[in-house]
Amino acid sequence: MRTLRPVRRGLLTVCLWALAAAAQTAPATAPVAMPADDLLLSVDDAVRLALERSRDLRSAAEDLAEARAQASETWGQVWPQVSASASYVRNISPAVSFVPARVFDATAAEDEFISLQFGADNSWQSAIRVEQALFDPALLVSTNAAARFERLQVEVLRGRTQEVATRVRLLCYELLLREEEVRLTERSLERVRQALAETEARSRAGMATSYDALRLQVELSNLQPAQLRARNAVAAAQRQLSVELDLAAPRRLRLTQTGALTDTLRFPALTAVADSTEIFVDRALAQRSDMRQLEQLVSLRQTQVRLEQVDYLPTVSLFGSWDVQAQQNGSPDFFGTELSRATSKLAGVSLRLPLFTGLQRHARVHQRQAVHRQARTQLQLGRDQAAAQVRDLLESLLEAGAREHAQRRAVAQAGRGYEIAMARYQKGVGSRLEMTDAEIALRQSEFNHAQAAHDVLTTRARLDFAVGRVSPVDNPPTLEGPQ
Repeated sequence: MRTLRPVRRGLLTVCLWALAAAAQTAPATAPVAMPADDLLLSVDDAVRLALERSRDLRSAAEDLAEARAQASETWGQVWPQVSASASYVRNISPAVSFVPARVFDATAAEDEFISLQFGADNSWQSAIRVEQALFDPALLVSTNAAARFERLQVEVLRGRTQEVATRVRLLCYELLLREEEVRLTERSLERVRQALAETEARSRAGMATSYDALRLQVELSNLQPAQLRARNAVAAAQRQLSVELDLAAPRRLRLTQTGALTDTLRFPALTAVADSTEIFVDRALAQRSDMRQLEQLVSLRQTQVRLEQVDYLPTVSLFGSWDVQAQQNGSPDFFGTELSRATSKLAGVSLRLPLFTGLQRHARVHQRQAVHRQARTQLQLGRDQAAAQVRDLLESLLEAGAREHAQRRAVAQAGRGYEIAMARYQKGVGSRLEMTDAEIALRQSEFNHAQAAHDVLTTRARLDFAVGRVSPVDNPPTLEGPQ
C-alpha cells in the first residue's frame, strides 16, 4: 500500500495543474529568481515574458512603425510644398553667338556676322517656389489608403502577438508533459527496483524462481533508455521555450507547480459546446486576426482600384515663385550690385488633365480590379476554412476531455489492480507475471492520462487562437463561455 501512495499523490502533476490554471482566471505571479540561478515561471508568466521579449514581435512592431511613417508621409503631401534653389556659374569662356550684321547696320553685307557674348564671368541664380494642391483626387484617395494600411498593420501586430502567446503556451505544455514523462518513468523504475529487490530476496529464500528476477531485470533495462529519452525531450523543450523567451541559459528555466493535483479538469464552457458551435464559429469570423486582416486587405484593394480610376480626373494646384538673378564680370561678388541684379515674382494656377496615355490607365484599373477580386476570393476561402477549423477543434476538445476522464478512471483502476497483484504476490498466491503485468498497465495508464491532459490543454489553446481570443492578449479567453 505504501508503494502506491506516491503514485496517487503525483498522479496529475504538471499537466493537470496547468489545465486548472487555464480554466481559472487567477492573478499572475511575478517571476522569481531562485538562489540556484533558476528562473521559476508559471505558464501565464512565461507567456507574458514572451510578449515582452519576443524578437518576432519586435519585428512586427517595426513594420507597424513603418506603416505609420508612410501614413505621415502621405499626409505631408496635403500641405504646401516649398522649395528653394540656388546656383553659381563661373564662365571660364563665356558663350558666343553670331548674329547677322544687318541687325545693327542695314548697309552691311548679307553674309557678314557679328559675334556677341552672352553672360558675364560670374552668374548667380536663386528661386523660392511654393505649390499648393487645390484639387487632387489621387491625394485624397492616397491618404485613405495609408490609413487603411496602418490599420492593417495594427491587426497584423495583434495577430502576431496571438501567435507568439499561443506558441509559447503550447511549448510550456509540451515541457510539462515531458517533465511528467520523466517523473512517471522514475516512479516506474522505483517500483520495478523495489519489486526486483523483493523477488531476489524471495529467490534466495527459495520462494521465487530466478526467471522472475531475470524478467524484472529485463524490464528495468528497458526502462532506463526510456528515462534518458524523456530527459533529452525535456532539454529539447527547454531550448525551444528559451528561444521564444530570449533566454541565454535554457536549463535555468523551470515551470512552477501550483494548485491541487486532483479534481482539476473543470470544463465550465465545454458542457454547452455541442449546442454552441455556431456561436463559436460566428465569434471566430468576427474576432480572428487573419479574418480581420483579409477584410481590411479587401478594403485596401478596393481603395487601390479607386486610386487608379481617379487618374482620369484633373488636378488643380496653385503655385508661386520668387527668383533672383545676377551677373558680374571680374572677381566674384555674391549676387553683385543692384545694377547687376534683378528679381522676378509670379503666381498662377495650373490644371493638369491627362487626355491619352496609350490605354495604360485602363490596363492599370483592370489589374487592380483583378487583385481586388482575388482578395475577396481569399476572404471567402478563409471564412470557410476558419469555420471548419473551429468545428474540428471543438470536436477534438470534447473527445480529449472524454478521453482524459476515462484515463483518470483507468489510472485509479490500474493502481488498485497493482495493489491487489502486489498483495497476492507477497502472500504467495500470485505470480510474478501478474505483478509485472499490473505494473505495466499502471505505467501505461499514467502515461495515457498525462497525454490526454496535455491534449486537452493544447486543444483549448488552439481553440482560443482559432476563435481569436487569446489570453492575455484578449480578455476574457474564449472558453469563459459564449457571449
